[in-house]
Amino acid sequence: NQSINQSINQSTQGLYMNQKIELLEAVTGINTKNQYRVIPIGQEMPDPIPDAWMKEFTKGNLEPLFKAKEESNCLTRIICPGYRSFTMPFVDGEGRRFFSIIRPFRCTMGIPYMCICQPQEAELLDANGNTYAKAIERTPTCCGRNFDATDDKGRLIYHVSYNALKADNGKCNACAPSCFNANLNIDIRDPSTKEHLGVMVSKWPGCSCAGLTDRSHFVLRFAPGSHPRQRAGLVAAMVLIEFAVFELIRSQEQ
Repeated sequence: NQSINQSINQSTQGLYMNQKIELLEAVTGINTKNQYRVIPIGQEMPDPIPDAWMKEFTKGNLEPLFKAKEESNCLTRIICPGYRSFTMPFVDGEGRRFFSIIRPFRCTMGIPYMCICQPQEAELLDANGNTYAKAIERTPTCCGRNFDATDDKGRLIYHVSYNALKADNGKCNACAPSCFNANLNIDIRDPSTKEHLGVMVSKWPGCSCAGLTDRSHFVLRFAPGSHPRQRAGLVAAMVLIEFAVFELIRSQEQ
């Protein structure tokens, strides 16, 4: 677990994750393997996040802490891209694996406020292949989806929720992320007190930096005083939401 502790320690305020798509997918629309750059954020993070602050990360000059590329089946990427299973190792510049995230295939069905069948889930494994943290979907609402971040034993750490209309911090989520509303705020809450602890932000990259091979921009703000396992749970939730929510939306738009 030392590799995880080093990568998301107390000096790291958050993480920036950017999806890079291959030229083949950009030109043909055929889903290829998702790949990401992950950069640690050591500085104080403004709220809301201004475009000028984001440019330091989006212009691509910063060295990523990790690179990640999914290992998945071509058939499932084409037929059911929003539900596909994968393994995604997170490696440094020398190819050393720090941790991995695995996601099983789940064809999820839910009735708002009532029940959910085959919930989406993801598991974060340490460098030795042991479970370190998990994320699993909960019963949805009429306007959004809910997830739990847990430790390796399934003990609840955070509630993470996505609402298509409005976030807990009062920010509007309608039409986000897009040219009409750049930031989509995903809420992080304490499961016991329901206190709002922070946000993940999916930010529209803008016409200037989206390009052919640049897609999603995720900014994760860690809760103050959180320890590595809590942070790992949020990383698992961030990756799960990227695939279960945004990848599904993109496939439906296509």
